[in-house]
Amino acid sequence: MALCSYAQQLFDLMLLGEDVSLEINESNSYKVECGELGKRVSQLLQLLSDLLITTAPTPLYLRPINCMVAKLKGHFEAARRIVCNCKHRNLIWRLFASRIAAEFEELFHVLDGFIGEMEWVVRLYEALLRNGLKLAQTRGGCFKTVDRMSPTASVWSCIATVEMGSSLDDRIEAVNHLASLVRHKHKDIIVEEGGVDSLMKLLKENCPLVANIAAANTLCLLANEDNEGTIMNEMVSTFIKSLSKTSPISKQTQTADLVASIAERNPESKQHDLIRENIIWQLVILLSSEQSTLELKISCSKALWKLAQGSVSNCQTLTETKGMLCLAKLVAKEQGELRYNCIMIIKEITSIAESDNGFRRSAFTSSSPAAKAVVDELLRVIKELDDIKLGVPAIKSIGSLARSFSAKHSRVIGPLVARLGNTDQDVAMEAAIALKKFVSTNNYLCSEHSKSIIEFEGVPLLMKLLNSGDKSTHPHVLALICYLAQHDSNSNVLIEAGALTALQTIDPKVNTKYRELETLVPHTISKLQSYLTVEQQQTESSTGIKQFFTKQSKAVVATIGGRLKLLYKGLTVYLPRLVKNPRKSILGAIPPLKTTRIQQFLKAKL
Repeated sequence: MALCSYAQQLFDLMLLGEDVSLEINESNSYKVECGELGKRVSQLLQLLSDLLITTAPTPLYLRPINCMVAKLKGHFEAARRIVCNCKHRNLIWRLFASRIAAEFEELFHVLDGFIGEMEWVVRLYEALLRNGLKLAQTRGGCFKTVDRMSPTASVWSCIATVEMGSSLDDRIEAVNHLASLVRHKHKDIIVEEGGVDSLMKLLKENCPLVANIAAANTLCLLANEDNEGTIMNEMVSTFIKSLSKTSPISKQTQTADLVASIAERNPESKQHDLIRENIIWQLVILLSSEQSTLELKISCSKALWKLAQGSVSNCQTLTETKGMLCLAKLVAKEQGELRYNCIMIIKEITSIAESDNGFRRSAFTSSSPAAKAVVDELLRVIKELDDIKLGVPAIKSIGSLARSFSAKHSRVIGPLVARLGNTDQDVAMEAAIALKKFVSTNNYLCSEHSKSIIEFEGVPLLMKLLNSGDKSTHPHVLALICYLAQHDSNSNVLIEAGALTALQTIDPKVNTKYRELETLVPHTISKLQSYLTVEQQQTESSTGIKQFFTKQSKAVVATIGGRLKLLYKGLTVYLPRLVKNPRKSILGAIPPLKTTRIQQFLKAKL
């Protein structure tokens, strides 16, 4: 409603109220009731006067006033009818006297409640009506009372604040409260009272991003219950326009950030057809454009990352555009956040490819230049860049594509095996997880890939991880060892490296905690035991004999040592005497030769 029309309606209503006051003054009956009615009418006329404004610096949200005006007009007409009936003192009047008294009481009750509502409306517009500058929405003001209002009054207060509030914080708080009202099933009231239009205005407004994001999130909640899809269509159309080449770079950047926020906080919204058909294309174009600033490219890459997460259709759109080649080039030449975002987009695409066979076969064929470029850059990041933040998602991506590589692509195995020896446990663990996907039973080339791991000396690195690595890596390493052991050609290598012993001594808690290992480990132990060679058994036997002799040798040494101690103790007592009279001691200690020979002869005869 235009401001002049709004003012005219108030003037007309005030004239109707004056007519009611005149009728009350001319009434000669029910003086007390008419007097009480006159007080209420005067109070309402004063409130109408307070609401009267002919100019305003900002558009007014007039929905509350319009509703009040419509209601008050009916109340004034009812009051005039009752007062007019009081003037006739005839038989009919006497018959309906009791009914008129009851009507007065009912009208008083209605007007008292309505006066409270009018006072609230006046407070809502108070500062604007005083000086034409700003709305009275302070932290301790009427907005803080919305929880005690009816749902409709709460919606009015919030929308009025969004439309006319001078404080950005108050406007954002009002938007968030509208979101809360949507969650409490008051969506229809918000739509009916014009809340969607107010939120759309804030969404398009050139204001801080946090306000745009708040408006977008509330609109997304409303859109979820919009069967016709008009709310989401209007939102996306706004984004498309803001991302166009004709928009300023600052507007493009802010819109890309807004799209990223919506995709992250409202996952269902990113499945919208217009987002897939228009937004993704425009973001890719801006990401590839030489005219785009670094800040804009970072914002576009983040938006594409969030749009790709968990969405087959969006990932498919990205691969159908020149997006994959663009990402490979940016990973190759860019640094910092932009490169990281691009790798994260690739990680999301490859994650979808891992779970969706059809998408994987179409997007990552061996003849695809884009797919080859992406894989080459991922391998380069893994091999050449000692950056955990980039290395981990790159390793994850290669692992997700494990079923895409043929037996000839052993070049992807080498870098992953090398990372098993990385000092950072997160990197080593991700390498083990990725390699596990190459040799697990659901990979039809698992045998060929397992041979490559053996050839690249992966087993010693795995055993080292078990012996000295972090315990969090152990389940993945054990699973990888078990999958390698499924192939007979690997058994001897694993046994010689001590894998069988490692599996036999594993903590039982690990097996029960990880269901994958619960049956895998016992089966592998049985398999490896059956492949022990005669030579290995002999080695184990000789090892046992050596251990026996070692124990016996230790016992002999212990006995000799004990006797030497006794001899030493005896010498310490006898030696001093020997020193005092050496000739006598020596002669006494050596038996005469003749006596010795006689003793030997007698022993022989016996």
